[in-house]
Amino acid sequence: MIDLRPLSIDTSLDIIYKGKIESAGIVDMSPDIEDDIAVDHAVENVKKEGIFKELATEYFELTYYWKTVKGMMADYRERWKDDVIIEDKVIRRAYELFRKHRPHAKVRLLIHMKLAKSEKIYSNETTAKM
Repeated sequence: MIDLRPLSIDTSLDIIYKGKIESAGIVDMSPDIEDDIAVDHAVENVKKEGIFKELATEYFELTYYWKTVKGMMADYRERWKDDVIIEDKVIRRAYELFRKHRPHAKVRLLIHMKLAKSEKIYSNETTAKM
């Protein structure tokens, strides 16, 4: 079983330019927190019941880049508007920083991810039936 998903951990919306970084503010990743909790409970239950055993868990950041704030906002409206909250003040600040550091500016968002690998446990009873 593979558990690969973004975590509901707030993150910074950054403008990067010439090797430097300025934050436009925090992006609220909490709308999916109930799903995160439900998945964590489900995985814990199958481990407690002896159906699966955990092999490894890793956490990493998935980085998204956009050439413009406008491009980032188009992706946001199309893909993430129900899962992520970007306040107007953060969007305004992103535009401001982007204009300030043009033409070298890019937009960056780091998404905190979880990758957990588990293996099904076969009991003698299950193996005998196979």
